[in-house]
Amino acid sequence: MDNLLKHTTVPSSVRADLYRSYIEHQRDSRLREELRELIENAEACLNGGGSRRRALFLIGASGSGKSFALRHHFSLIPEFQKRTNEYGELYSPILSIEAPKQCTAKDFAVAILNAIGVPTKVKVTEGDLYDTLRTQLRERGILYLHVDEAQHLLRHKTKATVLDVQERLKSLMQIVDWPLHTIYSGVPQLADLLTGDDQLANRSRVMRFVPISLTNEKAKIEEVFAEIVEKKCSLFIPDELRTNDFLGRLCHANRGCYGSIIEAVQAACLLAMGKGKRGIDLRAFAFNYQRETGCLPSDNIYIAKRWSEIDPHNALADLASIGN
Repeated sequence: MDNLLKHTTVPSSVRADLYRSYIEHQRDSRLREELRELIENAEACLNGGGSRRRALFLIGASGSGKSFALRHHFSLIPEFQKRTNEYGELYSPILSIEAPKQCTAKDFAVAILNAIGVPTKVKVTEGDLYDTLRTQLRERGILYLHVDEAQHLLRHKTKATVLDVQERLKSLMQIVDWPLHTIYSGVPQLADLLTGDDQLANRSRVMRFVPISLTNEKAKIEEVFAEIVEKKCSLFIPDELRTNDFLGRLCHANRGCYGSIIEAVQAACLLAMGKGKRGIDLRAFAFNYQRETGCLPSDNIYIAKRWSEIDPHNALADLASIGN
């Protein structure tokens, strides 16, 4: 497969257009409903009513498409778009941040304030930080806060730190005269944040981004494949890539993660276009998989005979066992 390394450059505009494209899944309808529910509740709260459920948790494996789906819907929903306040200043009602990798409740507050553009003092107390944060969110008209990689909030996973984070998250949903609504997206570990705190759980809704399989979503996988390869990239699909065997390999290699499946097809197309080919083939998928995982040829899900028995999480297991 070494000759696949030799290629011409695919124009950056073509790459950008391919990566910007969004292919909806049936769960997008549910996500739209959840975001609409959040918006309607925020408006009701501003008018003196509303539910206490002011948080939405999106939980799914890495590569399941949570972040991309949220960005897609944020860009389409009118209530999330920038607007002008009473002073003629442009502002955004939604703030989206990524939780810091080393994240205590104090780090979380600092990250939000930094994203807003408010400097913080090194020695300020956590309580003062949250007082400032609540004031700034209200004064800047930020009604919705999205926190990506929210499992980082559990990085220091002692009982005390988790309790502290839970209390601080609840405090953000209890700002006087300002009904902040929050969206947290992250991997399954994020579910631990809702465990053991009924008050936080009772203030939240949860949506799972579950893995897909060929058994229950074959038509969708075929649709994604054709949409990217034929429509977006104008490439030919050979018969061997239309079989259940290949589609099963594609799904298994990406752990059933919808976003990762799309990225794998996009990468294979870019490789084919870079080689000046008119179609894609199995070698492109196998080549990319080996580069991305570092697996041995015998563990390459796209070409191995007993591929369904291979765990993609164990691609480097042979190296990890050397020092044992």
